[in-house]
Amino acid sequence: MELSINSLVIEASRKCNMKCQHCLRGAAQRKTISNHHVRKMLELVDYASSLTIGGGEPTLAMDTLEYIRQCVIYGNCDIGNFFMVTNGKSINVAELADYFARMHMICDDNEISGVPFSFDPYHTETFTWAQKEKRDRNYEKLKETLEYEYGLGENSSGKDYVWKHSNEEMSTRNLKSEGRAKEFGYSDTPVYTFEEDEYGDTVSFNETELYLSSTGQIVAGCNWSYHNIDHKKEIQIAHIDDLNCTDDLIAAIREYNKKNEEVLETV
Repeated sequence: MELSINSLVIEASRKCNMKCQHCLRGAAQRKTISNHHVRKMLELVDYASSLTIGGGEPTLAMDTLEYIRQCVIYGNCDIGNFFMVTNGKSINVAELADYFARMHMICDDNEISGVPFSFDPYHTETFTWAQKEKRDRNYEKLKETLEYEYGLGENSSGKDYVWKHSNEEMSTRNLKSEGRAKEFGYSDTPVYTFEEDEYGDTVSFNETELYLSSTGQIVAGCNWSYHNIDHKKEIQIAHIDDLNCTDDLIAAIREYNKKNEEVLETV
């Protein structure tokens, strides 16, 4: 069988250059996903409508990002869109613009592709005045570089490729009670299940994200702390080292769905 995923997330690294009080991940860790785990996941999945590279701050692992791109080009997995959020604090604008342009070339849709910047009050409060000014300049410069040097002003849905991911009026009502926001977040993260469709020789899973962590753990959904990703059994699908083929991953997702649907029916 072939496997199509609506939203695939690869946690490139748990490194971060900020300590935002709202971060649902929790404290940064000195962990970067192994090339082996990246390659294996992109061999197991045949198509991802959207590939998100997460973290941590993903731009602190540019070598890993490039390896992901190489795996998409020469491997088994085709992608429709590419998405990556950055805090913009210390990016190399020329390097990031070139990387995004090359990722854009291998996407077959680009309706939601982009590199949004975090502009919520929690990031902004963490910046010094000089850092905020630099973030704002990087934001404008990346937009201009993509538009004028690469001809990438808007994606296929008419939205800028670079935008403000969250607004400066964001409140605690938007925060999940995970990681650093566990005590003051507004809502708990629900346990997610996938919607399955099958057509011909292809199985498709939709409705939530398939998330590969830098530790190799595969979970359902992306709004989890590092601690829960590593230890919360209810959200774990499998460890990638325990999977030998695409059929193994399909079976693991189905077993995860079955387990959690039974739990939800008893609630």
